[in-house]
Amino acid sequence: MKKLIRFIVIVLIAAGLLAFFKPSEENFESWLKNNSSKKRENAKGDNQVEKLVDKGLTTATQLQVLATYQYANHHVLAIVDANANGEKLTYVGIAGTWVKLP
Repeated sequence: MKKLIRFIVIVLIAAGLLAFFKPSEENFESWLKNNSSKKRENAKGDNQVEKLVDKGLTTATQLQVLATYQYANHHVLAIVDANANGEKLTYVGIAGTWVKLP
């Protein structure tokens, strides 16, 4: 019985911490800008033109996501749905971290 009570207390504490550190809309926007900035710095391509095209696509994707995203606030995590380049993108935020789902 004591083990069950400890387990429940640990689960409640973990849920409380996840809810407290749940990322916000502002957190998503800053994460997206930083992530896109890193991708632009590490542009792929064999020559300058290919690198410029890759940087342009990264910037266009960032702007489309920022213009179309819908933030869904859940108790312990946040979900962002957005459209970019004709496809639907989904991001999940938990404990201050954002992950793009495949």
